[in-house]
Amino acid sequence: MAYSETIDLQPQQALSGRTRTVIARRLADIVCLPSSRIGPQERWIVGDLLHEILKYSEPGLRRRVAARLADIADAPSGLVRSLAIDTFEVAEPLLERSQTLTDFDLLEIIKAGNLEHRIAIAKRDRVSEVVTATLISGGEYNVIMALLKNHGAHVAPPTIDHLVAAASEEATFVPLLLKRPELRPRAAMRLFWSARHAERFQILERFGVDRTLMIEAVDDVFAMAAQEADPDPLVVRALVFVDRRQRDREAMARSPFGTLENVFDKMARDGATPELLDAASQIASISRPLLARMFDDPGGEALAVLVKATGADRVYLSQLWRALGRSESLPAFGEAVIVHDSLSVERAQTILRYWDWANLGKGLRRG
Repeated sequence: MAYSETIDLQPQQALSGRTRTVIARRLADIVCLPSSRIGPQERWIVGDLLHEILKYSEPGLRRRVAARLADIADAPSGLVRSLAIDTFEVAEPLLERSQTLTDFDLLEIIKAGNLEHRIAIAKRDRVSEVVTATLISGGEYNVIMALLKNHGAHVAPPTIDHLVAAASEEATFVPLLLKRPELRPRAAMRLFWSARHAERFQILERFGVDRTLMIEAVDDVFAMAAQEADPDPLVVRALVFVDRRQRDREAMARSPFGTLENVFDKMARDGATPELLDAASQIASISRPLLARMFDDPGGEALAVLVKATGADRVYLSQLWRALGRSESLPAFGEAVIVHDSLSVERAQTILRYWDWANLGKGLRRG
């Protein structure tokens, strides 16, 4: 950087005077000349002089110079940086518009500035992934909201993951995250659990895709994997996700309850006991932790996905709702019915498989 010394953000004695104002304006006139009128070396030298004069000048003069420099693409970088880390009244136009500020400059300002500085940086026309990650790591609500609303801010996948986790405590992040182009299926499926009904419905509609192409592409691989004495676990995990059938026939044959519907019927009478949850998990071919989370969830959308994906009739959604001791007059039950009726079996299976696949794989099922 051109200067290691910056203007102190703390109040200090500001010197004023007509001659100081005049020379500052004249030097600023030179600094702001187009490249056809002034060379870079001369511009930097004038910038050094102007920086020295502005160091202890009153904020109004510094603000006027900063506003002029904000739209100069090749303004002296050190001068711009020193003004951008000044009090927010001075720094605001540079933080909002200056293209001279580098990511390194912005990271320094994030560290040394105050909340207003960080919000202004979050609203810039373009914010890089590195700067966005640094801003979000501070956990400041207003900064995060400004970034999420700014489609000129680029958000890296790890930062999206961080925000999805934060959304479990701050629900206002959810609708903004859903508008982000960087949101991918894995993060969206995690975001589901922090969302309200309308947002959950949007996630299911957007990410509950058909797996026909995948199924057709690997159909012969099931037989190949089944013939291997020691199948590749990564291949097995992928095939589990693609498999057409949701229910495990071998688990049904072993279970004292026989069918998944029988398990649901008994749940309606006895409640969701550990024994019945284990049986439903095995027959529905999903992990026990996922099934427990679906039953613990205050909404009914996840249970609707389970019923639809396993091919059970809609009446079994009512059975599961009663198993939880909940009244069907609750709005959440009506919302669950809407989800059940809107999803195809294939899309519901994709969602259920993705929830499970994103956490752990299970054994190969085919035949």
